[in-house]
Amino acid sequence: MKALWYLTKMSLKNRICKALKKPVTYIYLAIGILYAVMILYGWGVLAAEGGLASVTGLVYVLTIWIYLEIGSNFITYAKRKGVIFLPSHSHLVFPTPISPKQILLHSAMKNFALTLLMDIIFAAVAVSIFHLSVGKALLLFLFSFVLEVILESSLIILLYTGGEQQGSAVKIICRCIYLVFFCVLLLLFYYLKKNGIHVSTFREVMELEALQMVPVAGWNVAAVRLIILGPTTLNVVCTVLYLLTCGVVFAAALKKQCTGEYYEDAAKFADDYVERKNRSKKGEFTFSGGKKRKFRKAGVIYKGSGAKAVFYRQLLEYKKERFFIFGPMTLYSVIGVIVCIAAIGRPENYPPGIALLGVEAYFVFLCTGYLGKWGKELEQPYIYLIPDSAIKKLWYATLMEHIKALVDGIIFIIPVGIAWRIPAYQMAASLVIYVVLQANRLYIKVLGESILGNTLGNTGKTIFAMVVQGATIGIGVAAALLFGILVNYNLIFFILPIYCLMITMLIALLTASRFDAMEQW
Repeated sequence: MKALWYLTKMSLKNRICKALKKPVTYIYLAIGILYAVMILYGWGVLAAEGGLASVTGLVYVLTIWIYLEIGSNFITYAKRKGVIFLPSHSHLVFPTPISPKQILLHSAMKNFALTLLMDIIFAAVAVSIFHLSVGKALLLFLFSFVLEVILESSLIILLYTGGEQQGSAVKIICRCIYLVFFCVLLLLFYYLKKNGIHVSTFREVMELEALQMVPVAGWNVAAVRLIILGPTTLNVVCTVLYLLTCGVVFAAALKKQCTGEYYEDAAKFADDYVERKNRSKKGEFTFSGGKKRKFRKAGVIYKGSGAKAVFYRQLLEYKKERFFIFGPMTLYSVIGVIVCIAAIGRPENYPPGIALLGVEAYFVFLCTGYLGKWGKELEQPYIYLIPDSAIKKLWYATLMEHIKALVDGIIFIIPVGIAWRIPAYQMAASLVIYVVLQANRLYIKVLGESILGNTLGNTGKTIFAMVVQGATIGIGVAAALLFGILVNYNLIFFILPIYCLMITMLIALLTASRFDAMEQW
């Protein structure tokens, strides 16, 4: 066991020393602290304005967190993907004469550290924002952390060391968790549709006693309510059930024999994890399925010459994909349609066209770090050798992403626009703005790649893209709103598309001028 502690200590020490030698670390640290302060301040303002800056609001926040944490933890551990192993573990750790159970728990230390951090944050927020007494906050921290670690470590041992005999039972429990989440969402949609988007609707859902009766997660919520709000018959009974559950699971984990049969799954997950991490750094959407990707048989007829070959190659790649050009952004668009139509409904207090533009901006913000297949083109040397102009290379290499943005925009904007009774010219302007903003995001990301290189890393380049896009688009939004208020509201939908198009073309020209220099990176 000492060898594992030494390995962890030296790895952490080396990473900290390496980070402290980079000036960018201090920039990230300052940005992180500023961001955390802004988030906490924003939470405080929202809680105060919504009438939730009290211990009751704290209970609601913790209810959501507990359900998400316990449900997601069980599902990921059941799939043996919750504990992060590295490829080096297969060669340096697994062959050692150390108990497989100790290796498993030691590898889960990052999970426990994250639990500790979140419990400290919740305790601090409980005192500063929700006005919980220091004594109760301390009791809440100790109760939550100790029992969460006991329950989580026990689940890790039971789920990672279980054989095929418990596989069917685990699958049933996972399906029950999905069913609970689905039922809670249905309840939320029902109350939102019935009462509208109000704080009272949220309170009504959170006060449902059924949320305290759900095994494990609900019982944990009842224990939290007991500490914060005081005893009731329901939360006392459910708290006792939660304590008994933690005790039984812990005893079962102690008696469970672990022979290291999870090593094979852990080694495979370590390789998949590294691969997904590398793909994520390149701006690709990644999922934790771990399954080998399947491609369809497809062909394409190449037309034209020069940089057009890049477009047709990307088209061929997409035709081989299972869902063609439909990806995560398409799913977000469908979810956005359902939420905007079924849950939110047509805005009454402000123009629906403006609300639609706000949702579009949020979608663009969601995929700031995503480059699509264009991100791969930057690593291929042939794109710099194609005998064509830089602007054509840039255009044809990003053309498929523009087509995808157009399709996703249509899927989202047209149904919402019809449901919200938005005029056709406003829907058309919104669609143009969405496609142009997505193109703007791509070109700014590439411009950041050419200017920053590897100086700030992927996170720094993402922040650069967000700042530049926010500044450039913010000027246009301010000017359009000014004209709309002083002259005519409808001018917004004529000024914004033209401004966004001009800015995007300018950034594309700047990116093309830097294209040749990018070969050096």
